[in-house]
Amino acid sequence: MSLNKFQIPMKNLCRFFLLMGLILFAPVMIYAEIKNVKGIVVDESGESLIGATVKEKGTANVTVTNFEGVFNLKLTTPKPVLEITYMGYETATYPVKTSQVKVVMKVAEKLLDETVVVAYGTQRKVTVTGSVASIGADDIKKSSAPNITAAIAGRLPGLTTIQTNGAPGKDEVTMFLRGAATYNDKKPLILVDGIPRESIREIDANEVQSITVLKDASSTAVFGVRGANGVILVTTRRGEKGKVSVRPSLSYSMQTFARKSTRRNSWDYVRLLNEARKNEGAAPEFDGKDVAKFDAWRDGSGPSDPVDRYWYPNTDWQSIYFKDYASMVKANVDISGGSDRLQYFVNAGYVYQGGMYNTEPKSQLGYDPQAKMNRYNFRSNIDYSFSKWIKASFDLSSFIEKVNGTNGVESAVWGDAITARPTSPGPLTVAGFKVRENGTDSEGNVLVHDVRPGQVVHDPVQTLESGYGNMNRSGYNLQTRSGVNAIASLNVDLGFITKGLSLKGLASFESRSNNVTTALKGFVTYKYERKPAGLDQPIYTFDGDNEEDDPLSLHRSTTSNYFLNMQMQLNYNRTFNSRHYVTGMVLFQRDLREVASGDIPYNMVGLSARGTYAFDSRYLAEVNIGYNGTEQFAPSNRFGFFPAFSLGWVISNESFMDNLRNNGIISNLKLRASVGKVGNDGLGSTRFLYLDNIDLQYHTSHIPSLGNGGKIYERMVGNKNIHWEVAWKQNYAVDLTLFDDLDLTFDYFIEDRSDILIERNTVPAISGLTSSQLPRVNMGEIKNKGYEITLDYNTDITRDLNINFGGNFSYARNKVISADEAVLSSDYAYRYRETGFSLGQNWGYIIDHTVDPEHGKDGSGFFNSKEDVINSGLTYETGGGIPQPGDFIYKDLNGDHIINEKDMAPIKYSSLVPRISYGFHIGASYKGFDFSVMFQGVGQYSKYYSGRGIFEEEGSKYYLDICDNRWNEERYANGEKITHPRLANSGSVSHIQNSYYIMDAAYMRLKNAEIGYTFPARLTRKAKMNHVRIYISGDNLCTWTALPTKAFDPEQASVVDYPLMRTFNCGINIQF
Repeated sequence: MSLNKFQIPMKNLCRFFLLMGLILFAPVMIYAEIKNVKGIVVDESGESLIGATVKEKGTANVTVTNFEGVFNLKLTTPKPVLEITYMGYETATYPVKTSQVKVVMKVAEKLLDETVVVAYGTQRKVTVTGSVASIGADDIKKSSAPNITAAIAGRLPGLTTIQTNGAPGKDEVTMFLRGAATYNDKKPLILVDGIPRESIREIDANEVQSITVLKDASSTAVFGVRGANGVILVTTRRGEKGKVSVRPSLSYSMQTFARKSTRRNSWDYVRLLNEARKNEGAAPEFDGKDVAKFDAWRDGSGPSDPVDRYWYPNTDWQSIYFKDYASMVKANVDISGGSDRLQYFVNAGYVYQGGMYNTEPKSQLGYDPQAKMNRYNFRSNIDYSFSKWIKASFDLSSFIEKVNGTNGVESAVWGDAITARPTSPGPLTVAGFKVRENGTDSEGNVLVHDVRPGQVVHDPVQTLESGYGNMNRSGYNLQTRSGVNAIASLNVDLGFITKGLSLKGLASFESRSNNVTTALKGFVTYKYERKPAGLDQPIYTFDGDNEEDDPLSLHRSTTSNYFLNMQMQLNYNRTFNSRHYVTGMVLFQRDLREVASGDIPYNMVGLSARGTYAFDSRYLAEVNIGYNGTEQFAPSNRFGFFPAFSLGWVISNESFMDNLRNNGIISNLKLRASVGKVGNDGLGSTRFLYLDNIDLQYHTSHIPSLGNGGKIYERMVGNKNIHWEVAWKQNYAVDLTLFDDLDLTFDYFIEDRSDILIERNTVPAISGLTSSQLPRVNMGEIKNKGYEITLDYNTDITRDLNINFGGNFSYARNKVISADEAVLSSDYAYRYRETGFSLGQNWGYIIDHTVDPEHGKDGSGFFNSKEDVINSGLTYETGGGIPQPGDFIYKDLNGDHIINEKDMAPIKYSSLVPRISYGFHIGASYKGFDFSVMFQGVGQYSKYYSGRGIFEEEGSKYYLDICDNRWNEERYANGEKITHPRLANSGSVSHIQNSYYIMDAAYMRLKNAEIGYTFPARLTRKAKMNHVRIYISGDNLCTWTALPTKAFDPEQASVVDYPLMRTFNCGINIQF
């Protein structure tokens, strides 16, 4: 074989080595070709992004894009990778392979979702400069409360809620935004889907997407004369494009009183009552034999004699009046989904809440007096796109709520339940005893006959009517409340005129009615006599006009009203050159409210406008204007102009913050400031105060010198110059996000409320007109200021473990600057009762704890002997009597040795609204399990709870647990702890408003706790379900309070209010 056949041609060999060289040295050649990279950065729509940061990863080599979104960067690494960041967009990484690049940035998904509901629209959260806070549906639905205003307590900074009653259907909550700054209407304006509403308590929580509060002038100025007290926006859920989703849910709750008044046993009660009578020099009501019979209950099972067991009982009246628990059921189903053109959300809900009254059965009474509530809700929100340019929405919602209850006065039922004496038999007559008849026989003997059992027994010493009879035998009251609301809107995209322009028209009609059925029934009542004169055994005494119950009589009444709201809105939203973000809104609105009974309708018309500008997502500005008018004022004085301005600076978007931002240390740092003017036309129930109110039929007699004719009575002189209240508001705030997970917000606000409508109090009586007849004037001034702090942290520790916690703290303090208040004489310790103090400031007598033995003061605050009373040198002109040992010593503030109203002083805080409100939560989830707890509370809040002291007096003789620490000679001699004054039946100088009875009403409540489990998708899909979650929860589980008694809840206005409820709940949520 010839060797020439194996020779490789020189030409082919050269080709081989050249190819290998290209492969080996290609990276070096490529780098050499792109030592400089030029590119453009754009968003997904192709708009250039100005000021985007372009960094060569792993180096300090960085540049920014110019006004055209273009950048030029010299590269320093062998395999360069670009890292591009821009506020509001996801960080992009781009390996450099060519010298010309185009980078498309995607909007961060987190920020896409973070739009904030504002007045008549939404804004991107990063551009908001006003003071706005909101919560979503998940937080709202954590509470089982049937009233969503109770469900949001403690969850929104600046919002204070006070619930004084827990009765079914009567659980209305009073709301304040940033405290109070007026004598008149203090309620925030409420809007549901942009439409004003009087209340939201009847809205089903499952219908709600979010609740937002607007607090400063920048966010409320567009509401003009209705924006001064803040605004609450409720946004309902809407359908989304996708498959049909069906979500049924069901929960069952057991409710009991969060706090129940303390109960006295009969053997304690007789001793307390006898002690009170002894303190007043009266004979004991119960002698030694009586006390021994009651002591038999303490020592065993009561007296051995069956007659004595009945007439000398240890009656637990609260167990007679109230059940241990009541049930509540909530059922709901919603359906949502949609296509490109049609989206829908439909919801139907039902709530049943039972009452705690231990009523007699309906089969026996023929009617049901039980307190209970049944509510049915329905909502349908439909969106339809006729074309790319035209979209329409139609929302329909309705509710029917039936609230049933006893026909007796609720406070009378409660008053008797907690003050009825445990020594009293009852509540019904029993067989085997006699009834005293009227008159006597011919020999003077008392006439008696056998009692008819089952009739109401009433304690003859009690001043209240029989609560048991009022609860069961007086009939019933049924309120049927209903409402229908329809909203139709049309949105037209006017992009063919200019990009970002749109027009929206809206019309809303709402009708509400309340039908009341009152069923009245008189009932037979007996009193009892434990030791009747002329008889050797206790008897009943007939108490009434007849011995038969009256038949049930029905009365019906109806009130109805309707509301009409029309809006026309022009919107503009556009970004220029990726750096200039501009929005605008102009809205015309008319609001009509009318009561069908014939009252004069209420009309409001107005024009609102808003303009916002953001430069480079760094510098923000906003202008809001409201111009509206109302019939509350004279025709020449009906319209007002309300402007507000705000600025913002996103410091974290500055280039000098790039390192901190890109490394995730400071994700967001924004400063906000706003100032503006808003108004309040809520001036009370009396309308048309600019007109003279003259009664021509005041008197039908005649004045002889003038002949026949009726007198004219001027009830009130009108004032044609009255107008709305004016609130100038300032707000300064910082928003900070650390490590992408921790959000902090601090707001400081100042409000100067002026032109508050008040009565004249300094006009001399010689004018001939009382203060109620004088014209109202815009003379009041109040200053309100405070701050809010919000913290939220949410992070994924691992793929399966998430933890979150957060809270808010709000402080607001108001001060009356001017109230046209008459100055008291110089011998008053405080010459003003309002000016210089907070609205609702408590006034009373300060208990003197100074140590001054010469004047009978040992520091305890009590007179401990008659000598102390004498040595004090004090004369009491208050409290209706002379102080006795065991009474409070009051400070003689003006030094005249007389205790009277001139010595009254401000005590503790306001009883109107707490200065401090707060809430905080902690939660975690691990795989399918989730857990959350939420606490809520208030501080710097005090109340004089009506009835707390007077219930010890004649008639009620009710002794709270605080009486255990009462003053008496024995306890004083033994050195026992004494905080309560001596007991008294007919009043004393201690039973008045003082620094003991004006209580610190601060509290912290475990508002909600919940544990849930979501089943794995692999299991639920086998059952044709997408999602299944079960949970147990509780509301109002525990309350820590500064009150010295456990007898009532700190939110209650009085001891005799229906308490708030503690709820234990279990439920299931399913999604198909």
